[in-house]
Amino acid sequence: MIFLIPRPPRSCYTFCMRNELKSYVLKEYGAWSVLVISCLIGLGVSRAFSWQALLVCLSLGLLINSKPAFTKWIRGKDDREALLVFLGQIVLAAAILLALFSGDLPFLLPLLVFPVAYLVMNKFVGEHFLVTELLGFVLLSLAAVIVKFQLTGGLDVRLLVAVALYFMAGVFKVKTLLLKKTRDRILMALYLAFAAYAYRRFHISLLILLPLTDNLIVVALPYKVKLQTTGWIEVAKSLLFLGLMVLYF
Repeated sequence: MIFLIPRPPRSCYTFCMRNELKSYVLKEYGAWSVLVISCLIGLGVSRAFSWQALLVCLSLGLLINSKPAFTKWIRGKDDREALLVFLGQIVLAAAILLALFSGDLPFLLPLLVFPVAYLVMNKFVGEHFLVTELLGFVLLSLAAVIVKFQLTGGLDVRLLVAVALYFMAGVFKVKTLLLKKTRDRILMALYLAFAAYAYRRFHISLLILLPLTDNLIVVALPYKVKLQTTGWIEVAKSLLFLGLMVLYF
């Protein structure tokens, strides 16, 4: 006897495919906002613009968006699909960057230490470990440096220090608001002091750190707001940071 298995409706197949594709899209909107702000900072401090700079931002977006596939791969058992999606985005992004920086590649190679360190930390200690999260913001901050390098030909270490130290402060703020521990408040206070010291050492105007006044308020008196509200506050602070970077860096 032959049993006929009904074919699933096409709409069901399309729905499943869409859900599968969505699982490979990074849904961390904070990370996307930091990436966009970092790219705009690179453009702003360079006082220049080119279409190649937009390609740089696109390639960096692909690298950042490879995180869900990477996470799915390392957590799954022989998940070849996730591995292929991860490698596909990495290869495409690398191809764009190689085409743009083929002659200047030796200058950018030292920056690879940051993505390698992030992937290693993510795999062995997890994405929510403090050092892993800090490295994640360093990666996002590299966008400003690479965009400026494409526009001016100079690898600006001061720019990486300025952008990375600002955005990493957000990690300590979120942990303080979520965990509500005195230890986290002390850590954030120490970090803010370190950031100010590093700015002075690299001859960067302390006015640029003005948005971190909010972090000082959290140290002194942690306020209670929804996580979504915290996200919007950070976006507003980042826009102010962008303006201050363009004016005073």
